[in-house]
Amino acid sequence: MKKIVVVTISRETESLGDEIADYIAQKMDFQLIGRERVDELVRERGKGFPETIDDQNSITEWLREVRELIIELSATRPVLFLGRGGQKIFDNMPDTFHALVVSSPEIRIRRIMEKYNQDSVTASRILAEQDQQRERFHSRFLGVDWRNPCLYHIVLNTAWYDLPEAGELFLKAIQGSREAPDTGMGQELRPRSQDLVRKKILFSHPSEGEFARILNFYGIRWLYEPRTFPLEWDGEGNVVEAFSPDFYLPDFDLFIELTTQRQKLVWKKNRKVRRLKELYPEVKVKVIYSRDYSHLLSKFGVEEH
Repeated sequence: MKKIVVVTISRETESLGDEIADYIAQKMDFQLIGRERVDELVRERGKGFPETIDDQNSITEWLREVRELIIELSATRPVLFLGRGGQKIFDNMPDTFHALVVSSPEIRIRRIMEKYNQDSVTASRILAEQDQQRERFHSRFLGVDWRNPCLYHIVLNTAWYDLPEAGELFLKAIQGSREAPDTGMGQELRPRSQDLVRKKILFSHPSEGEFARILNFYGIRWLYEPRTFPLEWDGEGNVVEAFSPDFYLPDFDLFIELTTQRQKLVWKKNRKVRRLKELYPEVKVKVIYSRDYSHLLSKFGVEEH
């Protein structure tokens, strides 16, 4: 066994990574240093966070300062470093342990819905923005694919464990850590997938399933009919007409409606889309008509049903 003086935890948004960090810090009596605290301490040493990714010298100096700071702190008491690219900053440093906490998109969306009292569309948008922000920080400032499991000693999916179970698994992994064998080879432990939908979905029309497969192929996240917009009400305020666009793409904050019906029926959807835009001008919606859809399928070599 080796003595661990620095543990870094990277985590997806709402994956329970923050809660697990608290759990481990308390159980092992580690100093818990997060983003705000490390930025504050580094500023006190005269190094502010780089304002632009174009200033590579400032980025390199900032990373060096963070590393030296954490090493100094760990000399008196072990440190749990949460986020801020710790797995990259302390890469190949002896006596460190790197962990990544993930969870399924569905569960992370549900946690946001419950935590912030939001609907699924808003929650998925929040999640997409948070994921993109984290992706930009790691790729632009650190030049690293932070989701690569080979960067970590352990990757845990909290879709399968509650907080105490996950915390105990991490504790056992840290306490049982050994020097890694130098095989010179790495292997992806899990596929990198960005699909928001894992469960079986019953589409109303085969064309929707085909469209979903195209989105999956290009790694575009989507939700199927996540929101229904009331369009008309009777005299007592009851909804008498509503519209549920087929897809929502959270990365683009865009609803998609497929119209593969006969032309004489398309006007009904067009009328609903116009009404939706009148009532909800902040909502972005795009209609894909039959001709455009056929062209799209032909482009990707998909046989139309």
